[in-house]
Amino acid sequence: MPVEKRVLVPGAGGPGAVNLTRGLLQAPEPIFTVGCDASPYYIHLALTHERVRVPRASDEDAYVAAIRDIVARFSLNFVFPNSSVEMMVLTRRRDEIGARMFVPSLATQEVAASKWLTWRRWRDAGIPVPRTLLIETPEDVTRAFDEVPTRPIWFRGAGIPGRGVGMAALPCRSPVEAVGWITFHDGFGKFIASEYLPGENLTFLGLFRDGELVTSQGRQRDLYVIPHVSPSGITGAPAVCHTVHRDDLNDLGHRAVLAVDPRFNGVAFVDFKGDGRGRILPTELNAGRFGTTHHFYTAAGRNMPYYLLCMAFGEPLPEDLPRFNALPADLYWIRTLDAGPVLLRREDLGLETAG
Repeated sequence: MPVEKRVLVPGAGGPGAVNLTRGLLQAPEPIFTVGCDASPYYIHLALTHERVRVPRASDEDAYVAAIRDIVARFSLNFVFPNSSVEMMVLTRRRDEIGARMFVPSLATQEVAASKWLTWRRWRDAGIPVPRTLLIETPEDVTRAFDEVPTRPIWFRGAGIPGRGVGMAALPCRSPVEAVGWITFHDGFGKFIASEYLPGENLTFLGLFRDGELVTSQGRQRDLYVIPHVSPSGITGAPAVCHTVHRDDLNDLGHRAVLAVDPRFNGVAFVDFKGDGRGRILPTELNAGRFGTTHHFYTAAGRNMPYYLLCMAFGEPLPEDLPRFNALPADLYWIRTLDAGPVLLRREDLGLETAG
C-alpha cells in the first residue's frame, strides 16, 4: 500500500508552486496539501487544502521555526519547495524540519544558482557552451567586446550566491551601453558577458535518482507573455510552447545535469539557446525546482510532481514511463495573463507537421 502523503508546499502562491499543487491534486491517490507563503496577498492564490502565512526565508531562524511548526501541526511527511531561495534554507536546515525532502545537495544548488560556476562546470566537462566572461571591472567589458565574436553581446546577472544579480539581461552593441547597464544594477563582479544566441529557445526537464535519469521531456518556447517589457523580448514566461523530440537536447540536457552533480537527486531543468548555426548551447541550470509552466506535462498525461513524490517515497512509477520523450511531440501549451492555458495538438492549430 502507498504511504499516505501529506505535503507542505512552500511559496504556495507563486506560479510554479501553484502548478505543482495542481499536479498533486490531480494525482491518482489523495494527497493532503498545506501551502505556506510570506506574502499576505499571494497566499490567497494557493490551491492547497490549508494555507499558512510564514516569515520570509531571509529571516532564516523564524522561517525554519514556522516550517517545523506547520509540519508538526498538520502531521506532514514531505516538504516540496519550488523556490531556490527557500529550498537552500530548507536543505541547510533539513534535520530540523521533521519531514523528508527530495532535492539536490546544497553544494549542487549553490553551483546551479550561479550561471558563472555552472558555465565553468560545463566547459570543464567538455559540453559545448557559449563564449562567456565574468565582468568584474569596466575593463572586462572592453575585453568582452574584443573576445566575444557576436554582436550584440549578452550581458546578464550571473546569479553568484551572496553577490549575484539574478536577472537583468540586456543584449548590448557597445561598451558604453554595457557599462551603463551594469552600473545601473551595481553589477560589477555580479555580471557575465556571453555570446548572443539568436536561435531556438529550448528546455530539457528531467527527474533524477542518485544520478540516474528516470524520465524527461523537452520543449521549445515559441512566444512570450508581455515580451515588450523585456529589452531582449524574452521574459522567461512562455505564452506558447510545444513538446519536442530532439536527440541533441536529450543528450546535452542529461549530460549538463550530471556534469554539475553525478549523483543528482530530484528535478532539474536546463535552458538552451540555438547559436544560429545548428548547435544548441546550455545557458542555465535550475536544480531542484519545476518551471512555472510544468503543468503542461501534467495536463498532457505525465504528472512530473507526482512522479517525484513517488520517487521520494520509494514507490513504483508507471511501467510505460520512458527515460526520454515522455510525451508525444508537437503538443502545444497556450496561455497569457488571466487567460488559458489551453492544450492543443499541432494539427489543431492548422500548422504544417514538423519535418
